[in-house]
Amino acid sequence: MANTENSRPSEENYDPAAQEGSRNHFSTQTDEAADLQVTLARAEETLALISGWLVNLQALARLEFSRSLDAGKRLIALSIALIPLVLLFYLSLCLGVGLAGYYFSQSIYIGFAAFLTLQVIVIGVIALYQKKLRSLLGFSQTREQLNQAKEALSDVFKTTE
Repeated sequence: MANTENSRPSEENYDPAAQEGSRNHFSTQTDEAADLQVTLARAEETLALISGWLVNLQALARLEFSRSLDAGKRLIALSIALIPLVLLFYLSLCLGVGLAGYYFSQSIYIGFAAFLTLQVIVIGVIALYQKKLRSLLGFSQTREQLNQAKEALSDVFKTTE
């Protein structure tokens, strides 16, 4: 019997294609592991991006909420101030008709028109300021930020597919 330790393998046992197959199998496993690492790295980056967006979105929502509360308080205060102004308007309107007509031009119409114009201007200015404050109510920037985040996330998931 021949010494099997020192002898060359026989042609039956030696198969170069089998060795190539094991190399290809090893490289396939390495490629799959690399793809998995790339996917995991992408997922970590996406999670970091999402957490950053959530922090910024939370800060934005807080700022808009405080702005909305402040605008709401002012709107309520002006609405409350408008009630006595309207009552005084009617009272002053009645007094103005008689007093202005007699005192200035002996014409009731000219005095009444001047007083009425002043009251309409004051009420108009308050109404315009209330309209400006109403536009500050709500969460418009927060909604816009959410839409941008949604679009960015859909782009990220489209590129991974």
